[in-house]
Amino acid sequence: MSLPIDRGWAWVVVTACTALFAISAGAGKCQGVIMVEVIDKFQGVYKPSSLLWVFMSTFIFDGLFGPLAGYLMLKIGHRWSAFLGLFSLVVGNIGLAYAPNIIAMIICHSIPTGFGYMLTSFVAIMASSPYFVEKKALAVGLTTTGSGIGAFAIPPILRGLFDAFGFSGALLIYGGFSVQFMCLAALLRPISYYTKKSKKLPTPAGELTDKEVASGNVKDSTDQTAETDVDSPDTREIERAPSANKDTENKAKEKFNWRVILVPKMLMITMCSVVYMLGFSVTYTCIPAFARECGISDKLVSILMAVSGAIEIPCRIGNGWLADRKIITTTAQFAICVFLAGFFCLLCAIVSNLAGIILAIIGVSAVGSSVFSLEPLVFRELLGDSHVTSSLAMQAVPQCVSFAVSTLITGVIYDRTGSWRTVFYCISAIMMVSSTITWPYLFNNWYKGRRGTTPP
Repeated sequence: MSLPIDRGWAWVVVTACTALFAISAGAGKCQGVIMVEVIDKFQGVYKPSSLLWVFMSTFIFDGLFGPLAGYLMLKIGHRWSAFLGLFSLVVGNIGLAYAPNIIAMIICHSIPTGFGYMLTSFVAIMASSPYFVEKKALAVGLTTTGSGIGAFAIPPILRGLFDAFGFSGALLIYGGFSVQFMCLAALLRPISYYTKKSKKLPTPAGELTDKEVASGNVKDSTDQTAETDVDSPDTREIERAPSANKDTENKAKEKFNWRVILVPKMLMITMCSVVYMLGFSVTYTCIPAFARECGISDKLVSILMAVSGAIEIPCRIGNGWLADRKIITTTAQFAICVFLAGFFCLLCAIVSNLAGIILAIIGVSAVGSSVFSLEPLVFRELLGDSHVTSSLAMQAVPQCVSFAVSTLITGVIYDRTGSWRTVFYCISAIMMVSSTITWPYLFNNWYKGRRGTTPP
């Protein structure tokens, strides 16, 4: 059975990955809705800046678990990794429902939820990759719209659950809701499903037998290799797409590489991402608090957060489509999105009312979130397919430093000024500055392109 490249079951996998991304990355954007409830529950016991650590430490652990998530995904496959990630999310919700203090919330909620977010979202981004060649960027763009779908659907659901069942009851029901996504994770077929040959059928001339593949005695010119989740597709399907052979062969040979973090281009994107996360990581958590400071009701904020998800969906698809068209390089597209996200947050701080909140939501949803859907495409452009998984996993580790530092900075600024507006001035400046890290590389490419030489 041939691997359905760019067709058939490939789109079923994209649909499942979109739903998994919704319950992981999309739900992560709803932490601000939950934080408001936690602040109300522990009012007079802990400062809001202290409780902010509970939710930001979730993303700190998210980053720390990056290498482990990448290793597990390559070791046990996409399907079982998704099961494990979803189970961790359920444990985190139950832990938060009954945690009596900050330490308990960090241990019972932040750690398992951070691991679940990282593993589930990682699987969602990477699981469809072997199924696509010509439409790979579009597939990634469609998958990452799950973040917008989650941000659109989950805030109203959480708001209704909190109003109807209280704090603990709402989180228990939400945990049960997360369990249902395991059915979608079961749709992530391993690639070996398409490469196993029936024993009753003779092996066509020129093709490898199961025994040859298992023993590693491969002399075929395509140098195909057998692994659990990353086997090469059928040769007939490869002939349909000229570049499929190289992409699938790279996937088959992919192993976790810890040293990829030392590659100069990898360092450039990692530094840009780390600085960017110093500002972006607190936006979704702080927008509800800033809105409350501006006199906007919690219900209206939930609606606005839902609208942010609706805005994000077409923008992520559009970024994926644009990356496939190759009108500009994916790296340039990435840098533009980083700068614009900071610019919209700056407008939010300047206006400082309902219109400002709407501007911030448009900025972080339309372009800010698209940065993360472009990252795997940037690594593919700069380093090749065989290093995408390792790059994403290793990049997550320094990002956790951003979460810790940004939480500390945000708490200090708010405690000193008592103003979320000042916080938004700071985070917008940080995001805009982060885009400048890629400018020398982009200028060098543009200059060499004009001279007719090949960029490095």
